[in-house]
Amino acid sequence: MKSLKEVHNTLNAHVPWYRQHPHRVLAGVLAAIAILVGLCLMPSGSSHSGLTAEEQAQRDSAALHVALMPVHDCFPAFYAQRMGIYDRLGLDLRILTLQAQLDTDTALTRGRAELIYSDLARAIFMQQDTTPLRAVAATEGTLQLITARRGRVRQLNQLKERMVAVARHSITDYWSDRLTDTARMARADIFRPQINNVRIRTDMLCNGTMDAAFLPSPFAEEALLRGNTQNFSTKELTPRLVAFVASEAATTDSTRRRQLQLFCQGYDEAVELLNRGGVRDTLAAMYKQLCQTPDTLIDTLLKATSRFTPLRAPQQSDADAALQWLQSRGKVKKGYHADKLLFPITQ
Repeated sequence: MKSLKEVHNTLNAHVPWYRQHPHRVLAGVLAAIAILVGLCLMPSGSSHSGLTAEEQAQRDSAALHVALMPVHDCFPAFYAQRMGIYDRLGLDLRILTLQAQLDTDTALTRGRAELIYSDLARAIFMQQDTTPLRAVAATEGTLQLITARRGRVRQLNQLKERMVAVARHSITDYWSDRLTDTARMARADIFRPQINNVRIRTDMLCNGTMDAAFLPSPFAEEALLRGNTQNFSTKELTPRLVAFVASEAATTDSTRRRQLQLFCQGYDEAVELLNRGGVRDTLAAMYKQLCQTPDTLIDTLLKATSRFTPLRAPQQSDADAALQWLQSRGKVKKGYHADKLLFPITQ
């Protein structure tokens, strides 16, 4: 094997461009050698954290995996994670952020998460379809019906033969049925394209592709700031269908159940901090990174953010309402009852 001096002499004699920058070339060669030596010396299966692949896998499996959406109801969990609240409580929390509720549901059914943000209608739809799960905590879950500015909808009955974006067999679909009942329209009088991704649903409304859409905060407020109109809100209405839903295995295992309790504790601590104003830069980053909010709207949305609500126990009356609605659509198997749907872990 030639020495570096011999390599230098050979290149200097036969490669003109090398004579102009010999030190740069040799520095690059030495850096490459150092990297290769480091890789050769690294123990098999190790990682940057100093853990073997097996140890890392064990740590990952022991963590609580949660699938959330970038919506107002989930903001306290995101905030608690970013502010170190869960670290202080001793909860190793891994958050999977998804833009569609049906994607969070899929994360639970496929074992990618032990806890998800969903609703009681979807929970029933999954549970009676052989997915073992329990609703463990309820949130406010307010939705707003926002109509496109070009549509000039003044009254709900003007939505007849218009397109209202929803997510199938979910809270948005439930309230679209309630809306048609209120407006004394047949449920088939409005067209309901399934737009699961809440970011896409908002953009389609704002660019006029959809006539209306059911949106949660902060997407509803963003749509209003972009010139659209609110025609309906569920804020003061019942039932309250939105909930955090856990796998049944997580509720029966003592370690997992303790993790679920810590999740709720950290969530409620974050609610208190957020209602006192929170850290502006952290909130702005959440809007930008999670919700993909346009930069020009972030400051206004920060000022318009409504108060956050602590978690509460899911109610059987709400579950019964969701079940009755699904039954009216013929989406519940014969003999199913929602009496084993709820497993409250918060007051």
